[in-house]
Amino acid sequence: MIGEIIGVFGSNVTQKTSFLSSIGKKSEAEGIIVYQRSEGAKKFSLLDDTLFPERIQGYARLAAISDSAYYIFPADGKLTAPDGEIAILLDSLGLKGVIQIIDGKKELISGVAQSSFKGLSLASYPIEERSSKSSMIDFSTVQSKEYPKDHTLIYIDRAFNVKGVGVVVLGFVLCGTVSVHDKLRILPPESNKFAEVKGIQISDDDYDSTERGIRVGLSLKGVELKDLAKISWMDDDSFKLSSEIEFSFKQPPYYKQSTIDRDLHLESNGELLVAKIVQGKKPDSRIAKLQQEIPCWGGMNVCVIDLNSKSLRVAGGGKVEF
Repeated sequence: MIGEIIGVFGSNVTQKTSFLSSIGKKSEAEGIIVYQRSEGAKKFSLLDDTLFPERIQGYARLAAISDSAYYIFPADGKLTAPDGEIAILLDSLGLKGVIQIIDGKKELISGVAQSSFKGLSLASYPIEERSSKSSMIDFSTVQSKEYPKDHTLIYIDRAFNVKGVGVVVLGFVLCGTVSVHDKLRILPPESNKFAEVKGIQISDDDYDSTERGIRVGLSLKGVELKDLAKISWMDDDSFKLSSEIEFSFKQPPYYKQSTIDRDLHLESNGELLVAKIVQGKKPDSRIAKLQQEIPCWGGMNVCVIDLNSKSLRVAGGGKVEF
């Protein structure tokens, strides 16, 4: 099975939830909120977080692991500061997507979107009209994010014991394939542990293997729950690991502070990591010095977050350079 991961973003929680409920079935409400929809042989996972704008951590995680974004334009046509922060976040992580207009006309807001989001990727998002009463949606514009070929990486957001089954993790297959009996590396690699995949479940059904873009539950053997206390990812032992990440850096003009020689956070593949940000080898690059090694590759999108900022919390982002 193969799928796509879509982050759904908007400043109006009620409007966003109504949109999600109309096109998908809610499958998880703890942690990352997940709605599912199948179209033919492909499964779409639509992700939400209800804590924005009070907290940006959830939206940063969704933007980092999603293949594409749906941005729900405010029904009253009035953009607010949180909408601007969403636009800068999506731009900083290089996320492509679509603007959804619900019960409205795109010709009425297209000029507003282009002028308000000028210089950001959201300004070039295609605009789709839809009725709040419709369950139809066109997923043809959703494009898979580019990852290194022939590599497997799974973002893990939950780990627990199940009686009669043992250790289970929930996550998203970001790239590659996962099969029963695969041996996967636990990341970050504090104890160089590997786990064997004992079973695979997708929406409560058992599978022998699965491909990228799928919300998956993996039962594991060879590890105990205590071995997964700090787990963030699992891979096939093929990714380079590093605690110093150099990346190109584009700082939004609305973020006025310097990012150099500061303790901030780096959003990378679903995890918000404490990082010392220093000047890179070029004027427009930065180096993030982390407390642990993480999987990385050339062209990987990362984002710098300033949780202590009183206004804009997205300090910028770019692509990893090797």
